[in-house]
Amino acid sequence: MTTLDVREGAEPAGPWAQSAKLAFRFLFLAVCLAAAGWLVSNFRQVPPESRAMVYRFGNLVRQQGSGLLMAWPQPIEKIVILPSEDRQLEFRIDQFEPDSAVGGDFMISDYARENTAFLLTGDNSIVHLQATLLYQIVDPTAYILAAEHVQPALQRIFVASAVARAGREQLRGDLMNAINRRLDDLAALGTGAALGIKVSRVDLAAAIPSGAKSAFDYVLIATQQADRDIAESRTGAAMTALRANQDRDRTLTDADARAAEKTTDARTRTAAIAALAKESPGLSGSMLASRIYYDRIGALLAKAARVDTVDNNGGVQLMLPGPVPR
Repeated sequence: MTTLDVREGAEPAGPWAQSAKLAFRFLFLAVCLAAAGWLVSNFRQVPPESRAMVYRFGNLVRQQGSGLLMAWPQPIEKIVILPSEDRQLEFRIDQFEPDSAVGGDFMISDYARENTAFLLTGDNSIVHLQATLLYQIVDPTAYILAAEHVQPALQRIFVASAVARAGREQLRGDLMNAINRRLDDLAALGTGAALGIKVSRVDLAAAIPSGAKSAFDYVLIATQQADRDIAESRTGAAMTALRANQDRDRTLTDADARAAEKTTDARTRTAAIAALAKESPGLSGSMLASRIYYDRIGALLAKAARVDTVDNNGGVQLMLPGPVPR
């Protein structure tokens, strides 16, 4: 009886029994490893300039920046990696990219429907805009819900803002403010309409149609030529005015010198007459008149071809034709 009980309580022996035992142990170990891997499946490293949003059964429970993140495995908790709030994301607007653009030249088609890539400015000009938006994620929950609709919505908002303000000054700032106002209006409608982003900068590159480019080049060349001609004319006029001023100053100086010389000569020649008229002290009038007479009579007589003298006190008298002097 005792021998039978010992045999019934003993472990099974044989190759099959040992194989089953080893297989069960390996299976148990595999299950333990799988369970451990599942428990740490949501342990991850959040990259720099990024943040992790942790959802538990669909509800946002916490937000963590860069570093090691430990969370419950899925489907208990779900992790969504988003850029940090300070990081700017780039989005290029392709709404204004025409199919006819070849090598950067934008052609205007004869069909109006093919000219949707161009905008009419406030001064009735035609321009093509190449735009790039830089935006930031300010509301992660709204951004995750509207992730598939963010870029199409930005396309429509930018087009509406650009059409309304294509001819205004400070276009970049106006576009950024207009886009952000429209985003705020969407956020005010409710959580389902909000995009959770904010535009921080708008980069624009304006281009004119290729047909107008040559005309603008001709205008630019003509304007530069006109400016150069005006500058040369102004330089010539300035040189002419400078020479005229120099000639005027020289003429005035010569005229003043000649006038002073003639004045001095006239004063020298009339000094004796002036002295006679003023009756200079030390000389009587008759003495001064005789002196003037003797000083000048010789020069006058030397110019005559013939000189006849008559004694005033003698008896001989000179007869001259003409009336008798009084």
